[in-house]
Amino acid sequence: MKALLLFLLAWSPLSQESRLEVFVTCRAPMLFSDFGNDNFRQAVRPVPGGLRVDLKSRTLRLRGLNHRFAVDAAVLAAQPGAVRQAFAQASQGALSLADYLRGISLFLRNRVAYDEAELPQGAAEVLAQGKGHCIGYANVAQALLACVGVSSRQVNGFFLREVRGRIEPVPHRWLEVFLPGNRRIFFDPQYQDFSSRYLVANAGFPPETIERFDGVVVGRSKKILDE
Repeated sequence: MKALLLFLLAWSPLSQESRLEVFVTCRAPMLFSDFGNDNFRQAVRPVPGGLRVDLKSRTLRLRGLNHRFAVDAAVLAAQPGAVRQAFAQASQGALSLADYLRGISLFLRNRVAYDEAELPQGAAEVLAQGKGHCIGYANVAQALLACVGVSSRQVNGFFLREVRGRIEPVPHRWLEVFLPGNRRIFFDPQYQDFSSRYLVANAGFPPETIERFDGVVVGRSKKILDE
């Protein structure tokens, strides 16, 4: 039920702004730096013993993505059959990019199960298996976005899972989507909650190679915006 409520909020006319301030014990501060796009901000400050990180995000809003999209016939034709079939389902009835992103989210939620097993993570393989982990989710979503001429890049970092006030960073991958008007947004095909619980790693540092670290929550806030 909680996951469903988060999904519905993510695609409502309202926008939720969430802020999270954390202290992490990372001993390699060069892994992280300030970062920002249209729905996420990360400010990093070295302090004794680790890093102080201020995170702020906003959920995606339908009316903020309400422009039409066009199918890129050449890209779609070059995709494996499983991706073409996924496109047909995810795009059904979609009139705007918001509709299409929502269709991708619903398709992944219903057709791909999360699995940490060392299985192939290519888009076609994930669709054939019906399961994958964050890399597989990102690959499928990236392929589907390319079918409508929308560019994206994969982002390495961490999802900050919280357990009784302590932070457990989970290596994670998601997408940054490039929109008209030089806008860039994060879209997480797996978690789909668009919260402030992300820590972006600098390019060249795959999360699985980073020494394990933890942290604590220093402060937090949430508010609903009607823009």
